[in-house]
Amino acid sequence: MSPARRSPTLPPATGLSRRRLLASLAALPVAGAAAGCGSGDVAADGTVTLDFQWWGSEDRNLATEKAVRLFERHHPKIRVATSYAGYDAYLQRLATQVAAGGGPDVMQMDVAYLRTYADRDVLANLAEPEFSAISRSRIPRLFQQTGLVDGTLVGIPTGVATTALFIDPALWRKAGVGIPKAGWTWDDLLTDVGPKLKRAVPGRSPLTDFGGYVECFHVWLVQRGKSLYAGDGSIGFSEADLRGYWELMERLLDKGVFTPPPVTASSLSGGAGDRALVRKLSTAEFQITATATSYWETYGEVTPIPFPTVSASAPPGMAVAASSSLCVRRTSPHRREAALLIDFLVNDPGAAEALGVVRGLPPNQRNLDRLAPKLTGGDRVIARYVDDVRGDLAPPLPPAPSGADEDKNEFRRVYQDIIFGKSGVRAAAGEMWDKFHTSVPQG
Repeated sequence: MSPARRSPTLPPATGLSRRRLLASLAALPVAGAAAGCGSGDVAADGTVTLDFQWWGSEDRNLATEKAVRLFERHHPKIRVATSYAGYDAYLQRLATQVAAGGGPDVMQMDVAYLRTYADRDVLANLAEPEFSAISRSRIPRLFQQTGLVDGTLVGIPTGVATTALFIDPALWRKAGVGIPKAGWTWDDLLTDVGPKLKRAVPGRSPLTDFGGYVECFHVWLVQRGKSLYAGDGSIGFSEADLRGYWELMERLLDKGVFTPPPVTASSLSGGAGDRALVRKLSTAEFQITATATSYWETYGEVTPIPFPTVSASAPPGMAVAASSSLCVRRTSPHRREAALLIDFLVNDPGAAEALGVVRGLPPNQRNLDRLAPKLTGGDRVIARYVDDVRGDLAPPLPPAPSGADEDKNEFRRVYQDIIFGKSGVRAAAGEMWDKFHTSVPQG
């Protein structure tokens, strides 16, 4: 996948906050949107026109257009009007359309906004009989869970991903630590792996500091049988959990395992080129698997490995995630045709060939098996990694509640107060705990 493709779980902060999006949706009644639609016309010859919108970079747009035209050849009575934009522009346009009672028939949805739109009654329940054309038999049940909101199926994953530490394998072998397998521990990192890397690669920190990523905090929680959010969107951890996590991060920083604060701050706030690993200031860093190819193109060979965990028998904490989801507007007059399009994009071998991995690894297992031998570079490495860790993957993080994007940004800011000595861990954890409860009403 190219560097331009948006990371599904660790994007840079965008200009569109969830609160702004909710404000755009405020005009939409919770109990039923107006029936205005994108292009719900039926021609005299019975041809139906579907409106399909998504965000993406050039390679995704070209591949998706190719798959859509293939669909039209299979379904000559269905025409698909396509529209796409950059991520922020797409979200703002979608919010405006929906607030006005319209919107596309089929839409690509960031999983971070599934609950927002589902709670506004915008998204159709894809388990209803009208959507029976969407076959889920080849999509593992764990992957299907990425589209659930309060038990209702509102999205079908376009691709699957998870988290990993991306390491420079040559440097880790040089240090004598090799390629750790699932089951290596935080103690291993503190007392063995980190010190060996410091000695063998003195010009770099062993790891880019990931203490400011709320996604890493979730990994740490899953290792302890907890979660960032509960199924209903409420908070799934305690203030003591947050304090314990940041205390561990502080130990890693004090031991010299993590990058110095100025390097960490630039990595947290910058783009792909500012990553400490890319700048050769560390030997490894946390990311989602969908970004592997961008590392291969901007840095060189990297190898994904599982996170260190509590003990050899504890879960590694990595959860399955959807790179994005395909959803249907609840008021679309062409639900059956929308189901046919989604089924084709997710399940058809020809569509899988056209799309490749521009939307992540195909969720359809048979299509992934066909595609895997043709993958190269970072894409091949990630396909093997996901296959290796699949049995250890945790269920997806429950859809984020409104306010979660502000939590993510505040989590980074408060953590920077810790590493720059502006706040102690206890005070910082208390501050962040209050912010979680302020932004999450169910908290």
